[in-house]
Amino acid sequence: MKRLLVRGCVVGWACMLAHLCAWGSSAVDAPELARPGPMAVGVARLSVPVGVVTPLEAANPTGEPVAGVDRRINALLWYPAEGAAQAAAPGRELVRELRSHPWRPLPSSPYRVGVPSVAVPQAPPLAQGRLPVVVLSHGLLNWLPALGYLAEHLASRGYAVLGLEHEDEQASDPLRSALYLRPLDQVAALRELHRLDSTPGQPFHQRLAADRVALLGYSMGGYGALVTAGARVATDSMAYRYVPGGALAVHAKPLDAELASWQARVAAVVAIAPWGGQSSIGALQGPGLRGLTAPTMVIAGDQDDISGYADGVRSVWERLVSAPRWLLVYENARHNIALRSAPAALQGSFSAWSSVEEPVWRRDRILDINRHFVTAFLDHVLLGRAQAAVFLHPAVPRANDGAWPQPFGAPATGAFAPAPEGAVTHWAGFQRRWAVGLRLERLPAAPK
Repeated sequence: MKRLLVRGCVVGWACMLAHLCAWGSSAVDAPELARPGPMAVGVARLSVPVGVVTPLEAANPTGEPVAGVDRRINALLWYPAEGAAQAAAPGRELVRELRSHPWRPLPSSPYRVGVPSVAVPQAPPLAQGRLPVVVLSHGLLNWLPALGYLAEHLASRGYAVLGLEHEDEQASDPLRSALYLRPLDQVAALRELHRLDSTPGQPFHQRLAADRVALLGYSMGGYGALVTAGARVATDSMAYRYVPGGALAVHAKPLDAELASWQARVAAVVAIAPWGGQSSIGALQGPGLRGLTAPTMVIAGDQDDISGYADGVRSVWERLVSAPRWLLVYENARHNIALRSAPAALQGSFSAWSSVEEPVWRRDRILDINRHFVTAFLDHVLLGRAQAAVFLHPAVPRANDGAWPQPFGAPATGAFAPAPEGAVTHWAGFQRRWAVGLRLERLPAAPK
């Protein structure tokens, strides 16, 4: 069972081992909302207190309780900053050092990893009202800067993004640790946002809209986002039995008053290839998924062989019956639809390449489409921007079926398709002929 579960979660090894692809603005063929916003980006390092948690590595096989440990995790807070927007500068990186890995040796220890960044450390926050907030959570054995492209993009468009560094490699069994800790870490992020906003003297005092937060998670981070937002873990699942000492009971039982107060702050969820819905794993099943009511966007590859698609991500989306929800599908994509590319030094290894890249899709194209649709969804749900809705309600659910009639030989101008009208059913926000390989479905919440 352990081999099955581990195989189902281990992605992004190459992302952890070296410099990933350099920051770049969106590609020339990026959809409309993938273009960087007008704001400069700042970043601050934080340490987030999680509280006392059960050390699963020390779980007593007899089931007797063991002493808890006080957990803290590192985090990055990206935000709109004073000054002009900048490109990545030489030497400006988001850096992390890895000292161990539970399954494979590191090339050296400590091993330095980093990505170029446009964010200026400790830059003064932009002087304006309260910022909409996103909590960002990476996948199992990924690391936070691999998702930094989304955080920096959203910050350039007016969001504050608190990204968590879960450091799965420090656990003797990263899978069972992540199943237990992801939702606890994300709840801790909600507490920390509230503290930063409510504490006089803090740089973000009364600057964060910590009462209306979006959760954005990839793979195991997506599992955590769904649970943090109100979904409950099935007690009859393989995943529940895999974590010792009944530790997942905290994510299976009804929310107590304190957890319910934090869950009520979640106003939107973005789950990219969320893990745990496969019937063989069973963590996320129909009854438990009814507890999530926040508007949710699920992003998936229809050939996902890690989280599953029909038996996995799509089945999770269909069972979120209490939430208005969208499903964005990359046709012919597998699981690797969230992270930056494998670095050049590792691209000669099929193992490294296949843990990060896609066999069909261009990496820069995936990242730009993610930027576009995540921005559209959050602008629509968190900020109530009516103009963003046009990107979420296409005239045809399959992009390949859209039409934008033009005379034969008309030049490709790069103009974005407008809102669908008459003969124009091409997806809004994409260039003519360039909205292909995608599907977007939506379902309303079921009547109460």
